Amino acid sequence: MASALIGFTGVAGASVFQCVFAHTEHAGHATLACAATLAALGLASYRWLRAQPSAITLHADGLTLWSRSGEARHARVAGYAQWSGRLLALTLAGARGRREMLLVPADAVDADTFRQLSVQARRAAASHL
Repeated sequence: MASALIGFTGVAGASVFQCVFAHTEHAGHATLACAATLAALGLASYRWLRAQPSAITLHADGLTLWSRSGEARHARVAGYAQWSGRLLALTLAGARGRREMLLVPADAVDADTFRQLSVQARRAAASHL
């Protein structure tokens, strides 16, 4: 996921440079716009990566997500999507009912844990629909 974010940020920066350069025909303005785009997307990517849980514990009624600072929060699975056994997108509902997305790439966990997580997500999502 990190390499995809870096790739997207680079392509977006290059696209902004080309668009601004074609419009203004001034490399300084295009470089400034490109730098601002790279800074904004880089900061957003960094914040998103830091917000991702460092550990996930499976339970019968949901998941416990552990942050990098050691805080634990419990969430239940409210929906899911799975793409070809490589990515699992979970919609989690927290204690306050706030929904958030959690992307779990297959290579982030071992195969058995990924399979258990996808089965649990399927069952939990079916019971909430």
